[in-house]
Amino acid sequence: MRYVILFSTVILCFSVELQAQRILDLPQVTISDKRIVDTVFGTWKYSVADYEFIGNNMLILTFGRSLENASVRLIDASQNVLSSFDLPDEAQRFYKDYMGYVNVICAGHIYRITVKENVLHLASLPVDDYRKFIMPCIDSANNSIYFSNYQRDYPEFTYYAFNSSEKSIIPFKKVGDPEVMHGYNMEYYFLKSKDRVYARKLADYYGIDKHRVAATISGLTSSMYYSPLYSPLYVLNDTVCVFDHSSNAIFKFDGQLNQLDSIPIDYNHPKSWRDWKNEVIVDKVKNKAYALYQKNGFYYLKNIDMKTGKIIASFKLSNQYVEKIKIKDDYVYYIYRPFESLQEKFVYKELISN
Repeated sequence: MRYVILFSTVILCFSVELQAQRILDLPQVTISDKRIVDTVFGTWKYSVADYEFIGNNMLILTFGRSLENASVRLIDASQNVLSSFDLPDEAQRFYKDYMGYVNVICAGHIYRITVKENVLHLASLPVDDYRKFIMPCIDSANNSIYFSNYQRDYPEFTYYAFNSSEKSIIPFKKVGDPEVMHGYNMEYYFLKSKDRVYARKLADYYGIDKHRVAATISGLTSSMYYSPLYSPLYVLNDTVCVFDHSSNAIFKFDGQLNQLDSIPIDYNHPKSWRDWKNEVIVDKVKNKAYALYQKNGFYYLKNIDMKTGKIIASFKLSNQYVEKIKIKDDYVYYIYRPFESLQEKFVYKELISN
């Protein structure tokens, strides 16, 4: 028996009405595996020796053939020079003090830079008083000014806080390396008898420790075997943080100088000790701290977790042998001139991507 099965096909018709829409031109997007390095400022007329941030603008220290004929210039985000001032003395570098003022350190003068209506003004400061009373001050917060009695040629110093309302000075953190201090003090006993006598006479005359005199006489602190202490203080989120690399810890203090925490660190002891450049750079806008390393001419910024003390991210700069590295608002800035290039020194920036 044969069966015939019939399928019924139903065709549905849809009515589609297209309406004209406004056409939008989208900006071009370039996708590349290379990071963008932006030129903050550069000209073939002169080089940049140093720079500092001042509001939304930037101060640059420029020179032609040498810093004996240097100028301070104020530039905006579009690389326009808003104002300039020729320095009457040989320039060395910028120095930003704890009050936020940018100063230019010269061979025989210190000039404070102020800006009024995008015009630069420089005022001469008393050099000796400035070096004695202002430069030891590191930062201010919580109604206090933080300073130290650090001296490069002595392996111990103390951090203090000057409370401006109570007019009191409080020591709150001593930094030192016991091993280095032991070797430092032993220099006295390595001197010849007549030199030890001479060291004692000088110590009595100046009222200082004979061991410090002996280390100076022996030239220890000027030799390759002596490493100055590096334990910087930064205020992050109103917390005073002392990066004590001698103790391998970050010490945190509140506004009343009570110790909040002590975080162990090991980023200052990498497998290749030469990579660690003995420097911590802080982004004060984002309250981030970075340890600085260098390998094969390239610098690496390694983000320090301020809760654990561990490295949580690393960023490699695009160019080799850069100078004056600073970080602001997740951007790293630096001065650079391409190797074997006739180009002058420019200021560049890169977005730190993790």
